[in-house]
Amino acid sequence: MRDYADELDKVLRDRVHFGDLFDAYSTMLTEKQRALCDLLLGLDLSIAELGEELGMTRQGAFDLLKRSRERLEEIESSLGLLELRGAHESLLELIHDNAPVLPEEFMSKAEVYISKGVQADV
Repeated sequence: MRDYADELDKVLRDRVHFGDLFDAYSTMLTEKQRALCDLLLGLDLSIAELGEELGMTRQGAFDLLKRSRERLEEIESSLGLLELRGAHESLLELIHDNAPVLPEEFMSKAEVYISKGVQADV
């Protein structure tokens, strides 16, 4: 049972990561790649359904999906926006967790920074 839960957790983390990559970099994909990823993430279609929807074979859809994922990972590897966002969220959480012991001047400046559009769900 534990193996199943671990595998499910891995699949869900992978899907969320793929969605985050797509949200960040979809404009850097081809139109066909964007359409396929949008259908997959938005409607949760199977590979066969994706192929049918886009007028290609199941294998064609599979290959296009593979190339799309690889391209998104390449872009993230080069630009690192998701990694930077993760580091930023960790920093905000650290500030929030330590707010009671941080100097008041620091916290007032941090509040100004956060209020300028930085979303902190911490």
